[in-house]
Amino acid sequence: MNLAITKKIVQYHFCNETHKKSDFDPLSSNKVSVRPKLPSITGSRFWAALLVFLFHSSLPSDLAPFADPTVEHIFTVTVAKAGWLGVSFFFILSGFIMVWSAKESDTVGNFYLRRFAKIYPTHFLTWIIAFIIGAISITQYKLWLSNLLLINTWFNDVHYFFVANRPSWSLCVEAIFYLCFPFLYKLTNAISKKHNLLALLIVILLAFIFQIYTYLQVEPNQMMRAFPISQNHFWISYIFPPSHIFEFLAGMYAARMLISGKTIMLAKSVSLALLAIVYICSMYVPFQFSMSVIFIIPVCLLITSLAGDDLKMKKTIFNSQTSVWLGEISYAFYMVHFLVLFYFLNLTNGNKYNLAEGTGLIVISLILTISCSAFLYKYFEVPMMKIILSRFRRTIAKSA
Repeated sequence: MNLAITKKIVQYHFCNETHKKSDFDPLSSNKVSVRPKLPSITGSRFWAALLVFLFHSSLPSDLAPFADPTVEHIFTVTVAKAGWLGVSFFFILSGFIMVWSAKESDTVGNFYLRRFAKIYPTHFLTWIIAFIIGAISITQYKLWLSNLLLINTWFNDVHYFFVANRPSWSLCVEAIFYLCFPFLYKLTNAISKKHNLLALLIVILLAFIFQIYTYLQVEPNQMMRAFPISQNHFWISYIFPPSHIFEFLAGMYAARMLISGKTIMLAKSVSLALLAIVYICSMYVPFQFSMSVIFIIPVCLLITSLAGDDLKMKKTIFNSQTSVWLGEISYAFYMVHFLVLFYFLNLTNGNKYNLAEGTGLIVISLILTISCSAFLYKYFEVPMMKIILSRFRRTIAKSA
């Protein structure tokens, strides 16, 4: 898409005052128009969560229901990188969304409160459910306490990597993103918008340099049980929260480029094709590079393409009513899916099945995950957010 056209589309939604101020700071009193909603971005969150679900359903520790070695191999190879792609998509999307949805009247305290209200109650509930279904023992108090506090991935110990509700490891990363965002936003705003592309390229380059350096310099130790990488390399390059800061920054700069009207806007079909090519290539590069860094460029391009469709009011599968609804429950989906798979793994006693039965088991697991997610979103996630936000804000108002 022509950059001049892109700029006109963006300017249509933003007042002139916004574009005159290159130092916009949502955590100060600077004024800015409310940016339009991006339903395609919301819808895309479910498809990313679905990739993680399919990846986990292929792991022997989670489900892996197929008895035929050929069928199991085809399924496993097909979704082998799906989980890594899905999680990387979420990290990049977090940076993008937080920049795009920044509010002129926001404060650091309110920002932190909203993030806590959104993330922590569901984490706490699924943490309790993990105990109930036996995903972790009550005697392993150091493990479950570190997970409850979202600090378990700061320890270079394989027993801490995936604790209780295993997908919650990524919340440790998100927590650091949220903590640093107000300061990173001011830092990125110090760079002129005409240099956003250069800054994005530098961030991507630094991401590759970090992975190359750790790949060559970190001393390998015992191999991970499920992945072809040493525990030391796995921790420093993927589990350690600061290792994902480059994905977060890439998402932030992708949003800044779109806001400025100076962005690279590919057709969505081209972005998806590029992502598919990179996905295939990820199967043939060293494992450490296939977990996140290889996906940064195509994911940034895809997110920008999806946002462009919304700004042009173009109807697609990603901004359909169904996709948007699934996207709204995607956090609950992400937090529930492992518990459902773990339940079915125990229910079936780890038995293997033919193609039809194994596929049916995965489909049933998916349907149950969506159903539980919808229930959790409507009757727990949203109500808890409202309760926390209203009570804390009333307390703040009374003390003022």
